[in-house]
Amino acid sequence: MEGRALAAMGTLGPRPAVAHDLVEAARVLMWETGAPVFTVSQLVAAAGTSLKSFYRCFGSKDELLVALFEDDARRGAEALGREVDRYEDPVERVRCGVQGLFGFITLDGRLPYAAALVREHLRLSESRPDELRAVLQPFVDLLQRELENAGRSGAIKVDDSARLARTVFHLVVSHLHALICHQIEESPTDIADDLWSFCAAALRP
Repeated sequence: MEGRALAAMGTLGPRPAVAHDLVEAARVLMWETGAPVFTVSQLVAAAGTSLKSFYRCFGSKDELLVALFEDDARRGAEALGREVDRYEDPVERVRCGVQGLFGFITLDGRLPYAAALVREHLRLSESRPDELRAVLQPFVDLLQRELENAGRSGAIKVDDSARLARTVFHLVVSHLHALICHQIEESPTDIADDLWSFCAAALRP
């Protein structure tokens, strides 16, 4: 997990102000187009900086996109944590953690941006697997925490919480990929309900 992108990312190291501006500009451009079709020159123009500043922070456009993933993952995990905290029942907290990512893509106007992120996740997972694993870890940590809590209460069976959290997270991600790529045509809400029914049965003590 080396490279200038990791040095520029929030939870993995200090972030220079210009790197933050570049990440924000990339988010806006992807939101407008629904795809990372912008060039580095267009990005630096949108951020009000220079190519020299860009390459001080990131070695490539892909490193910038990894930083965008990190920022969105941090924000998303914090938002999902707030949703989980609305519930006291440990099983309901796990359910919210499992279904919550599907709720993000149903927010008004967010689907094209979410679809772009999912497609880039597929691509970058092949070329930068260690970096993608690290930046998405906040979601896995959240699931692990809630699974451990529910396991202690006796509400579900948990043998290895870290392994189980990874399994559940990747099950969710695979369904998000299938949804975005039109491999399954049900609504995000129906998919989330079906996925939770499957997980609830598997976790039953």
